[in-house]
Amino acid sequence: MRKVYLLSLSVFAAGVLNAQTTNTSEQVKQELNTNPESFQSRPQQLGADRAPDDIIWQDQFEVSADWVAGGAQADANNNWSIGSTVNGWAFGTTGNMGTTGDFARLTVENPSTITMGPLTLEYQGTIPDLTGIPAPHLEWEQYGARFITKQEIQVSTDNGNTWITAGSNADIAPLTSGGGSAYGQPETRRFNITNAIAGDPSNVMIRLFWDGDQNGPDMNYIDYGWFVDNVRIVEGHGYDSDVQEAYFRSGVNVSYEFGLEYYQVPTSQITAIDFAAETINQGGFTHTGVYLQADVDNGGNVFSGTSATVDIAPSASDSVGTTTQFTPSGTGTYDITWEFFGDNADTYSANDQLTDQFQVTDYTYARDNGVQTGSIGNVTSNTGSPMLIGNAMDIFADGVIGALDIKITDDATNAGQLIYGQVVKYDAGLDQWVYQDQTADYEIQNSDLNGFIRVVFNNPVQVFAGDLIIVLAGHYGGSDEVRFGYAQTTDEQTVLGYTAGSADPFSLIEPGAMMVRADMRDFTSISEEATNFAIGQNVPNPFGANSIITYSLEEAANVSVKFVDAAGKEVKAINQGTQTAGSYTINLDAKDFAEGVYFYTFTIGEKQVTKRMVVTK
Repeated sequence: MRKVYLLSLSVFAAGVLNAQTTNTSEQVKQELNTNPESFQSRPQQLGADRAPDDIIWQDQFEVSADWVAGGAQADANNNWSIGSTVNGWAFGTTGNMGTTGDFARLTVENPSTITMGPLTLEYQGTIPDLTGIPAPHLEWEQYGARFITKQEIQVSTDNGNTWITAGSNADIAPLTSGGGSAYGQPETRRFNITNAIAGDPSNVMIRLFWDGDQNGPDMNYIDYGWFVDNVRIVEGHGYDSDVQEAYFRSGVNVSYEFGLEYYQVPTSQITAIDFAAETINQGGFTHTGVYLQADVDNGGNVFSGTSATVDIAPSASDSVGTTTQFTPSGTGTYDITWEFFGDNADTYSANDQLTDQFQVTDYTYARDNGVQTGSIGNVTSNTGSPMLIGNAMDIFADGVIGALDIKITDDATNAGQLIYGQVVKYDAGLDQWVYQDQTADYEIQNSDLNGFIRVVFNNPVQVFAGDLIIVLAGHYGGSDEVRFGYAQTTDEQTVLGYTAGSADPFSLIEPGAMMVRADMRDFTSISEEATNFAIGQNVPNPFGANSIITYSLEEAANVSVKFVDAAGKEVKAINQGTQTAGSYTINLDAKDFAEGVYFYTFTIGEKQVTKRMVVTK
């Protein structure tokens, strides 16, 4: 069966730079228990006739002697302890983690005086015999945050000679200047440990484990704090299809073997979409006849596709795609739901579905989902120097790119600096990327911070069906580099860029989709002389009480004006209808616009021009 969750780039092999991202060695998928309090009243006796999710064993850190801390460099400021309040430099010493009673506390000071790990907290009591337990799951509640470190719970079945990671926070983005956040207060983690204890399920030991991860001791051996409570092993379900990842991809086998995800698609680039997802059987029995169903809603269901069926053994995974594609029919928001079904009912419902959405727009073409998760100002070994970075994108129909929309952060140091946009295109005959065009420089204003800036090409970039391009945001370096926003995690070798003097693009490790969007329309097709704009480009304050747009027509044409804010959301539209040759005026009311940056698109017949304005009051 065709696998759908691996990605390969068929046109070039790029070098790799690490832009302060994390590359962990453990990627353990979790299930989320949405009602952890419900476990407190369930039977705990090993001999009881348990149901799925009933507790086999648990510890709430009520007896501190049941846990022993270890670590070669542990001391008073770098160690595990047990208490009823949080501790450490990041969370203080007076709060709690949202549970009752005592809990385990991992503290590593900042700056750290240790240069090696690990730091462990090992349970000294007896774990019941787990032989024959259907799909035992490990759960715990936690608070705190992770830097570039390992936070794991490990198990041993050979009296502590070998420890295996049973559950990990490696799938949670670290909290750095580029993104991430603290954990819930608390949040619950859930992992299937069937494989981890397969050596001898009758002789299970357990410990909490912390260590550095990568990038050297200057970064490894500090952390914000990790607080753990209510560690438990529960009985799993017989049939439990846990959706791990899901995709909607366009351009399968075009430039990238499995296509790319586009969260905003202009009408000129509408094409067929493939849906796929990966599931793991977290249950205790082989799940037969498993298939994926993908549904798309746009004011009602507009697509429902299914995959071929597979049989999935306990703890095994598989990835499948729908046998049919979906092609959107018009502008709007399309909501997607992925879910797996099989011959037997899935009795654990907290991990059954994944959802997402994309938009079909008039002109915007974007790979980011609009939710900024971090930012990037440069890459390793290029600090202070110019850099370009952006997204690879397939072109499915002939068109033009008239502008790029670039998201910058709210860093005050961005103001006053210059940015620009650029487009490069892959030439298969030359086996290299070829420069197409660059916008004029734009100086960032205070009102631009934490928003999108539109940079316009003097002449639109021509693109053709089958092209592979990169849309790039650039800055000129300096002591305070401009920071560009990025969004959801995306595929490696699809976020690409250039440093000063580089001929070939680099690609980022574990990248986020850059918030650099192509605006696929011609911004120059109405000459400045054709209209007299009372609101001009970059006018600092177009409004008194009211302002006007005046224009003249040499022949009859349909005239309209649409205003959008800096995020691309429409705030006002004016349709003048078809007008004969002559001079006309459009009145604008100041109360229709809040302070901020806007773009207005003036349309005369088939021609358009877009202007930028800043509203201050």
